[in-house]
Amino acid sequence: MSALSLGPGGWIQMINLTAFGFMVLATVSPWRRILAGGRGETAYPVLTALIGMSFIATGLIQQDPAPGYDPAGLALAKATPMGLAHIAIAGVAALSSVIGLLVIAVRLGRDPAWAHWAFYSCMTALVVVLCVTTYGVWSVQPSGFAGAFERGAMVVPMVWMFAFLRRLYRGAPLMVSPPAV
Repeated sequence: MSALSLGPGGWIQMINLTAFGFMVLATVSPWRRILAGGRGETAYPVLTALIGMSFIATGLIQQDPAPGYDPAGLALAKATPMGLAHIAIAGVAALSSVIGLLVIAVRLGRDPAWAHWAFYSCMTALVVVLCVTTYGVWSVQPSGFAGAFERGAMVVPMVWMFAFLRRLYRGAPLMVSPPAV
């Protein structure tokens, strides 16, 4: 995804990443309202804010050319400080996404109406980890497969979120506080 910010038309992808980051940030307050009164009411919105800020930063800081995709012909022998910063910030987004899914899994695991969603949330987190790991392995190869897994790490949690919000929209109750033991 980030490699699309390289080259003459790269400014378009930089705008896309930055705009997406601002859209994610716009969801922080609604998440706080949705989760009010229960576990994760603060942690999940904070993690969501980290994801949004990370996308804004990755939109502003270009990555180094990827193996097999060097539109400017830089042929870098080693990573640049800005390229390393880009990777680290993208790592913050991925880690925040995984931790956020696990925070929600804990919250939903205590709610009988959503108990199966705890498993779904954990599996989604696992798929994100697998996508990021596969991206990391293939990103040093000129195979072209790395980008598909980079996109997967972004799309999979979005599918989870849309499914979660759809269920809320259709009237599924979300327990405010855990039952007394």
